[in-house]
Amino acid sequence: MLTVEADTGLRKARYTVWRCRCDCGGAIDVSTKELKDGRYRDCGCTTHIRCGANDLTGQRFGKLKILYPTDKRMDRGSVVWHAVCDCGKECDVSARRLTAGKARSCGCLSSATPKDYIGKTFGRWTVVGYAGTAKDLGRPGTMNYWKCRCSCGNTGIVGQSELKNGDSQSCGCLQKERRLDSLKLVEGTSIVRLETGRDKLLASNTSGKTGVCFLTRNQKWAAYITFQKRRYRLGLYKDKDEAIRARTIAEEMHEDFIDWYYQEYLPAQEQPTK
Repeated sequence: MLTVEADTGLRKARYTVWRCRCDCGGAIDVSTKELKDGRYRDCGCTTHIRCGANDLTGQRFGKLKILYPTDKRMDRGSVVWHAVCDCGKECDVSARRLTAGKARSCGCLSSATPKDYIGKTFGRWTVVGYAGTAKDLGRPGTMNYWKCRCSCGNTGIVGQSELKNGDSQSCGCLQKERRLDSLKLVEGTSIVRLETGRDKLLASNTSGKTGVCFLTRNQKWAAYITFQKRRYRLGLYKDKDEAIRARTIAEEMHEDFIDWYYQEYLPAQEQPTK
């Protein structure tokens, strides 16, 4: 519907910009590339499509059938299309959400009745009630949320897809237990940390030895050791080597504890060789 009338003298991405007259009488400035690519076929009077958006009329996206474009814009200027869902409900959806596969229905696909979830268990969660939609809770998206009680007694609000996909299985107590198991926690002491911690220095360590640091206020080296959740001060020393020696001697309690652990908890064939 466009007829080129004149060169505007402007350039857009190195292409000439032309003044075009639409059959409806309106005018629009379009670059050579946009004309050749068919991105502009009118001034916007009939299709309401600008910025290279494709015509989605009649196309299907899941349960949605696209009817016509609206004058609305969202998602950074994306055209909003009016669609009808297979359930009979009509809705407006942006082209960006449609083409990205984020909109497949009017919302009926993600809807669920209380009887579908209440009383059911997902990991350690048990659903006790409906909390509302994301909009009701002031959260982004369109997900349904459910009130859940964890087997440890804590409660929380969890998204429907998080329950279905197993992304949330507890209030956090399950992950905590798994972390403790991985540390081989015995009587409040981590065997893993005892065995590996002495060789792993913090980035802030300047002494080259775990448990030894320089105190600027005293201008001395301090030695300390932590065992079963208690920190023991081993003294202040002018010489760093003396502080390191004190720490090394104190580590014998770690060695004794590790030896006891292997004798007490591991079969003879699994005990480490020295």
